[in-house]
Amino acid sequence: MPTSPVTRERIEQEVRQALAATLRKDAATIDLDKPIVKALGATSIDFLDINFRLESTFGVQLATQLLLDLVEEELGEGVAIDRDGRITEPAAELLRMYLGEQPGLKAGLDADEVPSFVTPMVLVKSVGGILDHLPEACGACSSTDGWKTDDGCKVVCASCGAAATYPDGDELSKSWIHQVQAEKGLFPVS
Repeated sequence: MPTSPVTRERIEQEVRQALAATLRKDAATIDLDKPIVKALGATSIDFLDINFRLESTFGVQLATQLLLDLVEEELGEGVAIDRDGRITEPAAELLRMYLGEQPGLKAGLDADEVPSFVTPMVLVKSVGGILDHLPEACGACSSTDGWKTDDGCKVVCASCGAAATYPDGDELSKSWIHQVQAEKGLFPVS
């Protein structure tokens, strides 16, 4: 798979800008490791705006479904969220892999509280993960001459200038869930 010409530093800069614009904060003061809800006061509506800004900036489609909802869809109802709406131990482990170690992120947590653990760094990883899935060849001209970015964010074919096409965030999340399940067997198989 080709390497994206978009740098990690640029992704971090644009995540800070999206957060700053949406939440009316100074981009320079945004800590990439602090939860967006708790540290910056974001709401679920704010996440829609932040995602829209990042998708527009990078020409990607971020995941629209929550990770645990995808686990339930892919691996079976009840394996990630119990009947009381609380996350299971395997779900907590999966979330720690995805969101990083954070106090309070453990089995028994109300599933509705999971978004409060999302940090700007999670957004950086999400955008970067999609950008890392550049196709070998351009879908428009079939060229394999490579990819470039003229603005530092949107990737285009070096030959014809067509925008790169990527898998969407939900597809990549599902693939990651299956990869983790194959490697670690976190969730019971029915």
